[in-house]
Amino acid sequence: MHLFRTFFYLLLAGNIVLAVLSGMSFAGLHAPWQAPGESERIKRQLVPEKIVLLQEAKTTSNNDTVAATAPPAPQPAPLPATDTPACIAFANLGNADVEAIKSLTAPSGSALKLKVNGVQPSSYWVNIPASGGKDGANRRGEILAKAGITDFIIIRESGPNQYAISLGLFRNEDAAHRLVEQLQKKNIKTAIITTRDNTGKAARIEIHGMSAQLQATGSEIRSRLKSAQSEECGAGG
Repeated sequence: MHLFRTFFYLLLAGNIVLAVLSGMSFAGLHAPWQAPGESERIKRQLVPEKIVLLQEAKTTSNNDTVAATAPPAPQPAPLPATDTPACIAFANLGNADVEAIKSLTAPSGSALKLKVNGVQPSSYWVNIPASGGKDGANRRGEILAKAGITDFIIIRESGPNQYAISLGLFRNEDAAHRLVEQLQKKNIKTAIITTRDNTGKAARIEIHGMSAQLQATGSEIRSRLKSAQSEECGAGG
């Protein structure tokens, strides 16, 4: 009987201890000799947003650090500009073309050097333009003869000047102007001076200078003088 009572009290004490331990587990507590159990893990999962926030803060901090410490991307080094002596040449030029190129390159001063070949002096033709065909030319001839002017020729060959009246061809422009003034004093006011290009299209120009300036000058010449033909320097000079 005494042994039975002792066993009963021991069993009751064991149940009380188990009940206390069970209560500690539900309360999130554990004995010092126990490792955190399932209840501890469940408790941590009740606030998962804290874990997310901490992770985001860490990620942001890391990104900021990388951005602040990352070296700038290397930039390619600029290529040095090259400007070397060069030459360009143009052919198929008349006297007017040569003068146009001289005017175009004049502002450069001594930066550009020109070498011109094939130019012949222009001549100055004093004439009365054709008008009214053959009959018109004959009437003007009669007027000239009455004014005492006999040194003239009626051009009868086919062409743009057929039935024009030639009054003189001069190498000097001043001499041509003096004749026009004499004709005007005799009341012949239809006479004009026509500059004749004796060079035709036989002139050629070489231009020497630095490559950058020559490139711009060449483009300008080609734009203004459509008939100018580009050539290699030395090809015809």
